Amino acid sequence: MTDEQPSLDGWDDFSGEFLKTDLIDEFPVTLVPIGINAEYDENAKPRMVIEVEYHNKTWKLELNKTNQNFIRSMSLAPKDIVGHKLVFDKVPTRNPRTGKPTESFLITKID
Repeated sequence: MTDEQPSLDGWDDFSGEFLKTDLIDEFPVTLVPIGINAEYDENAKPRMVIEVEYHNKTWKLELNKTNQNFIRSMSLAPKDIVGHKLVFDKVPTRNPRTGKPTESFLITKID
């Protein structure tokens, strides 16, 4: 728990811990992972979650299979992306849980 009060100047403090495309001001956006974790979802499937800073807040961002394959194609191990600049674009996709259209992050470049 933090002693700092949530800001009423914007929505960032009320949006949860995962970064969503609608919180990004402009695409493409460059984000630098400051951490990475391997977690299991509710079905015990492994998932890769990076931590990034955006608008002075630390966010989690789950990397889908498409983004994982892009990282793999660059001959990087998952832990090696920490500190690299990841350029993301926004793409239309379908939520695998609900089947409804949504937007997702797509890595287009790694520096």
